[in-house]
Amino acid sequence: LSFRVTLNGKLPPNTKPPYIDLGMPGMNMGPNRVQLKSAGNVTYEGRGVIVRCPSGRRTWQATVTIPDVGQTDFIFDVIY
Repeated sequence: LSFRVTLNGKLPPNTKPPYIDLGMPGMNMGPNRVQLKSAGNVTYEGRGVIVRCPSGRRTWQATVTIPDVGQTDFIFDVIY
């Protein structure tokens, strides 16, 4: 899957690029990190994988982290 993060403003100087950690709420899925690279201005893009959970659950969480700045979570359902 392709992921895109667009910020509301520029990052402070010398800040590392944001990244996304993917998982399921309340379930340890192991590490699944999407490294993002600058796509110009305040947009970052990367590619990652969302696996099909053997339990049949489809609710996932994406935690977007900007190192030394903060993070936020997004909860979404996947249609396989």
